[in-house]
Amino acid sequence: MTVAECHRKNSGVHSRPQPRGAVRVHETGRVLRAARESAGLSLATMASRVHYGKSTLGMVETGRRTATPDLIAAYERTLGVQGLGEDVNRRELLAAAAAMLTGSHTPDPLARLLDGLTTSDHPGHVGRSEVEAVQQATAVYTTMDLRFGGAVAADLSTGALRWAVSLLDAPMQDDTRIALSAAVGALADRTAWIHFDAGRTYSARQLSTLALRTADEGVDPDLRAHVLLNVAAQVGEALPSEAAGLVDAALSDRRVCTLVRANLHAGLAGHLAKSGERSRALRHIREAETLAARGGNIPEWAGFLTADHLDSITTQALAAAGEHTEAIRRFEDLLPRIGTDRLRGRAGRMIDLAEVHATTGEPEQARSLARRASKALADVRSTRITARLAQLNESVARATS
Repeated sequence: MTVAECHRKNSGVHSRPQPRGAVRVHETGRVLRAARESAGLSLATMASRVHYGKSTLGMVETGRRTATPDLIAAYERTLGVQGLGEDVNRRELLAAAAAMLTGSHTPDPLARLLDGLTTSDHPGHVGRSEVEAVQQATAVYTTMDLRFGGAVAADLSTGALRWAVSLLDAPMQDDTRIALSAAVGALADRTAWIHFDAGRTYSARQLSTLALRTADEGVDPDLRAHVLLNVAAQVGEALPSEAAGLVDAALSDRRVCTLVRANLHAGLAGHLAKSGERSRALRHIREAETLAARGGNIPEWAGFLTADHLDSITTQALAAAGEHTEAIRRFEDLLPRIGTDRLRGRAGRMIDLAEVHATTGEPEQARSLARRASKALADVRSTRITARLAQLNESVARATS
């Protein structure tokens, strides 16, 4: 039997008018019920044949539950009806358009529209296009993270990562697997940092572990080193010595490129300064500056690794090492160069500078910078930076009370 024949036999189902204000029966339910009744099957018999509960089918046919593609396919197989799923799609679209035009759409949660859209299917083969898609996702979520903060980007980036990881189960050439592993590692690393910025420390740890594993499988020493640097940053406030050990280990790999090494030296300097090893910290700051001046190519995933970024990390290390006058000069020079594409970083550097002023006994300058940072954070959702601002305000208030 065709779908059209089902509708002709049950035309009353579709033409019966509904009273104004009645709950609209979803077109999916109408089509499925029409097909079942055309075959002369009761709801109970249908449930036993498609291996779904009778109550489940009842809710689907009355529009109280969404029909998944699998359930629609089961109706087609059981009833011997071809094209039922396509008819469902067409009629749902028409019903949605009609509801919009008449202003009578139902107040269903928007999330319901996503029911049945996810799939566990893997592509038959993975090639360069999938690798480039993962790389593009990393670039997109890096931009989003720097601009809006981790709390905005976390769930979006996690969804992309889940898809990217699923690709690793598909068949592919060995060189593609290496490239894909590196791409997934870069996305996992960014997603881990996004979660950390959003205050999700448990998931950040899991994601960093994933990043380390996939970076290793992708044979990317630069990425592996950068993941270690980010892991160190996650533990550095509480455990600066342990964090320094991680970055030291990353630096021991001589394959790491010049600019990533510069970033590692700058990060290590900060951890050493917080550990009380000021002279070692200053040596690593000088090494970072030498390497940054030398320049060089950066990895594809490291578009954020700009001269201003390196200057920012180095200046933070100088502040931690007690080089307050030089840190203030550099922060003041750096801030005007940080644009709206890095609002989180801009707020963070204002807080850094304010902390130096608070340390050197200049509470008014610290308060003014705290107010500027608060304005910069108005459009940023960063749990980490917001917490730092709160701590700064508390310390300034105590100092002036």
